[in-house]
Amino acid sequence: MSVNRSRPPAAGRRAALRALAAMSALPAARAFAQEWVPTQPIQILVGFAPGGSADQIARQISYASKGILPVPVVVQNRAGAAGAIAAQLTADARPDGYTLFVGGGSETTSVGNHKSLPYDPRKSFVPVIKLTRAPTVLVVRSDARFADMRALIAEARSAPEKVSYGSTGEAGIFHSAGLVLEKQIGAKLLHVPYKGAADAMTALVGGQVDCAFGAPEEIKALLDAGRIRPLAVFSKSRASALPSVPTMAELGVPIALDNMKGLMAPAGLPAPVYRALHDAFLRATQTDSWKEWVAKSGVTFDYADGPAFQKEIVEAYEMIGRAIAR
Repeated sequence: MSVNRSRPPAAGRRAALRALAAMSALPAARAFAQEWVPTQPIQILVGFAPGGSADQIARQISYASKGILPVPVVVQNRAGAAGAIAAQLTADARPDGYTLFVGGGSETTSVGNHKSLPYDPRKSFVPVIKLTRAPTVLVVRSDARFADMRALIAEARSAPEKVSYGSTGEAGIFHSAGLVLEKQIGAKLLHVPYKGAADAMTALVGGQVDCAFGAPEEIKALLDAGRIRPLAVFSKSRASALPSVPTMAELGVPIALDNMKGLMAPAGLPAPVYRALHDAFLRATQTDSWKEWVAKSGVTFDYADGPAFQKEIVEAYEMIGRAIAR
């Protein structure tokens, strides 16, 4: 009588199966142990005044995250220094997932090229998710003396600082856009900084400046009301919200400077916390409320995960540094 020695006795087989089951459960148990669930409100700091692009994005993603995150997401404005105040507060915060800020624009791509900062725009943060990009748009009052962008350039060249422009703050991305424009056209403009896009647009409509830079969602209300006119888009391609407005490249001035926005955390954020936040906010961008706002606002939803967002930030930072070097 032959014996099949490759097959263990029943008791042995049961023990082996239990061992295999225990081993297969280890990765799941380990993954479960590494999950992070917030237990207190998460705050998103905004480095600009209420009403601007960063503020709108923060409030919309906060609203869209209801029911996805088990805790409230609270938006707090800490305006000033072209977003650097909110960035510094975030850089100094504990990397525990409860303090984020809207970054990727001025405070991480532009300000550090103008002056020293108490944080490193390329190393002090962990990008969590990129949410949007918006073209930089140059606008004037509807009754402005400039018929088009060529007329503005001609006047700027005719007399130094005759043409004034408003921005969202000293050393901000829109200030950098003005400096890049100066360099490309060989002229000197008069820069007038404000605390945010809403203030800059109010100044423009009030005749305090000749033109101003803004994002599509920041100029939409005044544009719809017929109080301002867009002259040019500082982007590689025309803006979907402004299809009739030429790019600077089309006008013979090669400038492309999109304004990126996303959520960023302090450096040192644990990987499980990053994953939980990233996944939750990604789900928020799939909600109807977020999609409807994107469609109405004129911004472009431009998702990237943390590492990809970081790469774009570094590239933009270095590009602006090269462009504004005198």
